[in-house]
Amino acid sequence: MKRNPGRLIPAALPLASLVIASLFAGAASATATATAAARSGTDHGTASHAAAQAPAAASSAAGAAGVLSRAERVAKVTGPGSTSATDARWQVKATDLGIMWDNGSGEILTAFGDTYGNGWTGPGAAVGDQATIDWRCNVLGRSGDRDLADGMSLSSMPSDRANHAKQLLPCKRVNNDELTTIPTAGISVGGRQYMHYMSVNHWGGAGEWFTNYSGIAWSDDNGENWVRDADARWQNTPAWDNKFQMAAMVRHGGHVYMYGTPNGRFGDVHLGRLLEPAEYRYWNGGSWGTDQNAAAAVAAAPVSEVSVQYSRYLGRFVMMYLDEHMASVVMRTSPTPTGPWSGKQPVAAGADFPKLYGAFIHPWSADSNSPYLYFTMSQWDPYNVYLMRVRLTGGGVFGGSAADFDGDGRDDIATFTQDDSADVYAAKSTGTGFSGRSVKWSDHVAPGGETPLTGDFTGEGKDDVVTFTHGTRADVYVSPSDGNAFGTGQKWHDHFAPGREVPGVGDFDGDGKDDIVTFTHDDAADVYVALSGGGSFGPGQKWHDDFAAWGCFPAVGDVDGDGRDDLIAFTQGADADVYVALNEGGRFGAPRKAHAHFAPEGERPRVGDVDGDGKDDIVTFTGGEASDVHVALSDGTAFGGGQKWNDFFALDGEFPYVGDHNGDGKADIVTFTHDSEADVYVSVSDGTSGFVDGRRWHEFFGLAGETSL
Repeated sequence: MKRNPGRLIPAALPLASLVIASLFAGAASATATATAAARSGTDHGTASHAAAQAPAAASSAAGAAGVLSRAERVAKVTGPGSTSATDARWQVKATDLGIMWDNGSGEILTAFGDTYGNGWTGPGAAVGDQATIDWRCNVLGRSGDRDLADGMSLSSMPSDRANHAKQLLPCKRVNNDELTTIPTAGISVGGRQYMHYMSVNHWGGAGEWFTNYSGIAWSDDNGENWVRDADARWQNTPAWDNKFQMAAMVRHGGHVYMYGTPNGRFGDVHLGRLLEPAEYRYWNGGSWGTDQNAAAAVAAAPVSEVSVQYSRYLGRFVMMYLDEHMASVVMRTSPTPTGPWSGKQPVAAGADFPKLYGAFIHPWSADSNSPYLYFTMSQWDPYNVYLMRVRLTGGGVFGGSAADFDGDGRDDIATFTQDDSADVYAAKSTGTGFSGRSVKWSDHVAPGGETPLTGDFTGEGKDDVVTFTHGTRADVYVSPSDGNAFGTGQKWHDHFAPGREVPGVGDFDGDGKDDIVTFTHDDAADVYVALSGGGSFGPGQKWHDDFAAWGCFPAVGDVDGDGRDDLIAFTQGADADVYVALNEGGRFGAPRKAHAHFAPEGERPRVGDVDGDGKDDIVTFTGGEASDVHVALSDGTAFGGGQKWNDFFALDGEFPYVGDHNGDGKADIVTFTHDSEADVYVSVSDGTSGFVDGRRWHEFFGLAGETSL
């Protein structure tokens, strides 16, 4: 299909449990951006670790980072003219950094560096009358704002008097001794807040500073007061080259990972695991050990003010930092905490934002299904912090789900605002288009951070909505469809798909009611299923213990046509293999390679019965300049050779999936542009060799930042 070129656009764990869990040494296979090839073949293997293991050295970096466009400024976070007027409310007229973490209680804590009050005249730090400059070495803000499109508002700051943010950690303010103490990272575990900081001895030349040590402080009152742990320190060396003087921290899979750099802006990134000092472990390139000096570089210099989060949208870890040589904030991605990290992709350049530095990813933004990734960034002039955002491409491990909400045999579409209002809009298929412009079907389903999917969980013939809350609570709610609206959400499970597991929907027992599945998507690579009883989901049971680990794209489909859904994993690495584990009733069988090269990294794989034979096939949207769509048909045991079925569909930044929208029994392809036009295009399957009659089925549906199905 050709379109008018005019529209085209390029659960908190106890402290000890985080560190005494069994160590793992395997790194996922290296990734690449090879073009899809029409090859096929089958053999036995494991879907988690079929490809050769690869060390996570910087030299093994591969692939693109997944950025669609350069960053744009959203709003000012601190200083005069900021969203929260921090200069008037807390005497924070000038500051930098803005390091964010989730406090585990519905707020984002944001730590700032050297901070100045009304006596500051700028630009830069420490400029003004020293008697009235009101210097604080560090301060903290709190935010419950989930709608970041208009900026991030701060609701409170720990204060020592009315309208005056207080200093959190003491500092001597003595040059060549301890000039200042600056936060570099934060994390919440078990209700306690942890903050990594550096003790600065003195400033050097451009991009240089020298630290005495770095350490960890903790707070049990939501950041109001802090205790510096004298045992949790990384002492610098006489050569000023300790590897962990600045840090980024991220929780994943029962561990706290710490990415460290030396003082200044010209060091490599090294990796450790926390939190008890006696249990610290460091990644040496092949395993975890106790010697921090043996820590291997996971990303090569020059790196400074690094931030790492797990992106639910990309299904990968995201690293952002200032590259001093490039004078740019760059982004890299990795399927695992240890790497390999992709090549650098510029996000914000000094030419556009002079004297920029620091890039700290908003955790809620990273943990959403939205393609927009928000982060804070500082500029020396005017020495304040801004909220930025960049639009990602890809679509990660969120593949959508078919949705016949009124039971007429034609799949409809829905979009979830996933903001404070948590509205859901739906548009029914007429067979040739989607009706209705703004028809609200529910006013509170799947707020930010939750994952919405669809399926017929009651067995009444109409698809309902299921939402997974994730986090430590990990509740699952179902909102049944009556054909014209979704009912009030009812809790159907009280612990399923916690943390950053990847949930899915399928009928696994063949009873006509859709069930739920979750992939732990980590080194363990477990798969759990909870069957629907028509009014609730039963207990989660492990159905597989090694499927779709780090970096894989997990999916569900009835590959053999027996009426029970099976498992599919797209490895998306250099080999881009596809594995299937068939449903054996109560468990999934041994993984089998069902295709030798399909949907490499950067492409968006999907599953659906495009030829109408009762067996689900695989589809991939290549994106990029060609934006091709390839299909490999199922023969019941494997997928045949990949063939191009469409040559221009689902551009980068759009969200595609498959569904039977004209009701002929064959799955079609649909894409949401998710831009200012918010168009929806459909190309229907001819059942044999292509998707045809591609055209716009809706002219305003699925706004930028929403989650559409």
